[in-house]
Amino acid sequence: MSLLLLTLACAPEDVIDDTLYLRTDGADLRLRAQGNRAADTFVLVVHGGPGGNGAEYNSGRYAERLESELVMVYYDQRGQGASTGNYDAADVTIQQLSDDTDAAVDLLRALYGDDISVYLMGHSWGGTLGTWALLHTDIQSKLSGWIEADGAHDIPRLNQLAIEMFIEVGGAEIDAGHYPNRWREIVRWAEGVDVDNITEEIGGEINRYAYDAEYLIDTITWDPDATVGALVGDTVRSGVSPLTSAWAGNTTSGLLLEDGVEEVALADRLDEVTIPTLLLWGRYDFVVPPALAEEAVDALGGDPVELVLFETSGHSPMSNQPDAYADEMLSFIEQTRTP
Repeated sequence: MSLLLLTLACAPEDVIDDTLYLRTDGADLRLRAQGNRAADTFVLVVHGGPGGNGAEYNSGRYAERLESELVMVYYDQRGQGASTGNYDAADVTIQQLSDDTDAAVDLLRALYGDDISVYLMGHSWGGTLGTWALLHTDIQSKLSGWIEADGAHDIPRLNQLAIEMFIEVGGAEIDAGHYPNRWREIVRWAEGVDVDNITEEIGGEINRYAYDAEYLIDTITWDPDATVGALVGDTVRSGVSPLTSAWAGNTTSGLLLEDGVEEVALADRLDEVTIPTLLLWGRYDFVVPPALAEEAVDALGGDPVELVLFETSGHSPMSNQPDAYADEMLSFIEQTRTP
């Protein structure tokens, strides 16, 4: 493991803005650590996708709130964002990306001190990868807690729950006269799906309908700063053009699909996650339905295990209800961090 560190000059003493490059197993992984160093508390963000990047999470009110209280570490996974390297396609697997995440935690401890508190926050695909890492590496012993935000820790199960949610919520929206024609199309399609035989192709259709459905819920709110920030994040913060990032992300996503990520089903092993856990979910998340989180609460083996549902949120509550999201994270961290 090797490290290159670039530090923003002229920042206040307790505020850091460090760009880190971690060389591990042929990859050069980019991390950006921003926030209040005096707190001795770091949150490693495991971004969504696959094919996303850490810069997408470095914008808006929620990031501003959290960075004032602790250090947020925006991490580009192997083959995504500004991370580069020289490795084979065979090295792009969920296990390798989990090993990379474990190495990133080691880097933070080596650089900032072994007495810091480190949390893992995984969103969407980051919930898949984060949960896999918790179960297939030694990372749990290095963390003060796990924060899963609308995380896809069991893809076959979430696909089944999404079909149920399309039908249940769609029926209610039709009765209420909210976009009835569009909802009828979604409900008719969902009623024709055999939930015991969901192929990769059908899974892709579920994902597309899920994003469509979210935009049919008028009560979902948005942080305009986060929305704009996500659009310009690649260009302004990551140092990589959006086209390059998209190409790399799509390539990596394809390799991970070949590795079988659509079959990842970890719900039956959640009792092996024994660290404090916070589940943060949007009430109207059709991509990863909140029922998956509700099933996880009793299965997880940590203490405490908390679930918060955000009533005017979809798949990205940090962008839908940023202050409430930050409040819940800070409360959980205050309760669980290492003294």
